[in-house]
Amino acid sequence: MRKWLLVALLTVAATVTVVLLFVRRGEKSTTAAPPTTVQAALAPGVLPRAGVYRYAQTGWEEAKAGPLKIRRTFPKTGLLVVSGSGHLVQEEWRYSNQHLEATRLLVDATGRHLTWERTRLTIVITQDDAERTRPVTLDTPAHLHVGQRWRQAYAVNGIHTVSTSVVTGRCGSGCFVVVATSTVSGAHPGTERDVSWENEQTGLTVRETIDRTIGGAFPYTMRLTVKLLGKG
Repeated sequence: MRKWLLVALLTVAATVTVVLLFVRRGEKSTTAAPPTTVQAALAPGVLPRAGVYRYAQTGWEEAKAGPLKIRRTFPKTGLLVVSGSGHLVQEEWRYSNQHLEATRLLVDATGRHLTWERTRLTIVITQDDAERTRPVTLDTPAHLHVGQRWRQAYAVNGIHTVSTSVVTGRCGSGCFVVVATSTVSGAHPGTERDVSWENEQTGLTVRETIDRTIGGAFPYTMRLTVKLLGKG
């Protein structure tokens, strides 16, 4: 009996040690590495132009799984990698080596249309989801003006998003403040509120705050502010 008890205790201790190691590893958020090259052949006049843009970051993210909770601070610097071909722009936000979000946007005379999304998130394990949006939906109209409002309703991999965006003010020449409020339903229900400063002259986000709360079996919270530092 005692031998079996000892084996059981050792097994439990080993399991707890492994879990703690994974949790401690998940608590670390490291600065994202830039790509060695950016492959792009965007049409003239399509914005933003290809390249790597640096952003100052402040904020944190938190995930829960049963009694376990992992909370980590984002690195001080994040990256926006812009690539694409023709009128299709890919924007890849690298908040850290553990957190990447990307979109593909079709740019035409009416605005920017969301066609694809990807999220890669590593918290203990890595989850990497990429899927076309159904249907293609208007992300940002061309020629913004204060008071303008638009609505998005689309699904990605069975997760449905309904979002309302409003231009609430200006932030300089050719720059507009956009507030987007979203509700997500499906396997990962939640809400999100984003406040971004959008520069029409460059096509870049100058500043953004993200307030995201996701429920379900594995609750997740994200609070982040990014500010454009420059290119390269």
